[in-house]
Amino acid sequence: MASKSCLEIAFIFGLVLVCTNAEEKVFNVLSYGAKADGVTDNSKTLGFDFVNNIIVSDLHSMNSKNIHFKVFGCGNMTFSHVNISAPPNSPNTDGIHISHSTNIHVLDSHIGTGDDCIAMIAGSNNINISGVTCGPGHGISIGSLGNSPNEVVKDIYVKNCTLIGTQNGLRIKTWASSIVGNVSNINYEDIIMKKVQNPIFIDQNYCPTCHCSKKPSSVQIKDVTFNNIRGSSSSGRAVILDCSALFPCENIILNDINLVYYGHHGHATAFCAHAKGKATGKELPPSCLNESL
Repeated sequence: MASKSCLEIAFIFGLVLVCTNAEEKVFNVLSYGAKADGVTDNSKTLGFDFVNNIIVSDLHSMNSKNIHFKVFGCGNMTFSHVNISAPPNSPNTDGIHISHSTNIHVLDSHIGTGDDCIAMIAGSNNINISGVTCGPGHGISIGSLGNSPNEVVKDIYVKNCTLIGTQNGLRIKTWASSIVGNVSNINYEDIIMKKVQNPIFIDQNYCPTCHCSKKPSSVQIKDVTFNNIRGSSSSGRAVILDCSALFPCENIILNDINLVYYGHHGHATAFCAHAKGKATGKELPPSCLNESL
């Protein structure tokens, strides 16, 4: 059934699509220069730039050279029933990478990569993620932020998702000694963790290189809620809230957290630095939040 502003793709490599008003289509990659010779590299990033009112559904992207789906400058866009896969050791193979876009929905999909399953960076606003299974990969991430002036991420909703064997679960990351930015109104609800290394992780000292600044981050993180997060952590620290000494995290809410340590010795613990907020309901591990800094 064809519909206005709807794009459905069965299988595609090597194309960049910019479409705001399309009929339902199936693209044959052989018509665009792909070669089934077992040697030619036919894979490129699938990019959506300045696209509005579009649905992407029933698509399988496998072994991209880099980011699988890049979303930039888009609005009112839905990913539904997509399957994204890449080896766990493949670098920079984010599943869906969102920036400068609003009202983006990722629904009922499976994403397993060597990097973030979903990454939301500067300009991500009103993003809804529901029914996503993530693993392997680096989790569902906001950031990194703080490399450019006034980077803002706000109004993020992640619900009914499962993370399996990922490096991180729900992560917010900002560079140390960063430029001023803001992360606000972030909501995580009904999330299952299965042997996740860092299930809940705010990292304001993010630096994947050898030379890192010792100055605190200038990105303000506030109004972040973790509600009904349960399952297992593969590391002893199931909750890490490592916030900025210059701009401490404000109004962090932990409600009904039940994360057990999947290990042989000890119990799951929480670590907090410059994190202001409160915990209610189930507290496993015991909360380390401070209501007044």
